[in-house]
Amino acid sequence: MKNILLKFFQNKINCSHKNALLYANEGYCPDCGQYLIKNFYIIRCSRCDIKRQAKLNFGEIVPTEKFCQNCGNSQYYIEKLDSVNFIDATYAIYLKEIADNIHLLHSETQVWVEDECNVEDNIIKQITLKTNIISS
Repeated sequence: MKNILLKFFQNKINCSHKNALLYANEGYCPDCGQYLIKNFYIIRCSRCDIKRQAKLNFGEIVPTEKFCQNCGNSQYYIEKLDSVNFIDATYAIYLKEIADNIHLLHSETQVWVEDECNVEDNIIKQITLKTNIISS
């Protein structure tokens, strides 16, 4: 009976993904198997656009101070970044979020095919150019 209850509660608890994406920006969680993406966020003041320190409060990104130190405004907005540079690293918060459509992430594939005739023609042109340079 104890094992059945334990399995039931383990399945109901959400994975925190603590072992996932330690050195990468996307990949699978080793604990639950879901595909994750690491997203970076910065909070900015809505009046003066200055970066503000942020924290996570029950899964929500909020500023650490109630008011902007530069202008005193309490309003802010959250900016999502593709990558974080050195200057923004102290302000950025990253979240490991589940990717809904994995097949859409890498939907573009490029293939280059060389025509065999053109390859042979280019080799012949290169050989004739080299022989002309050497003979002159």
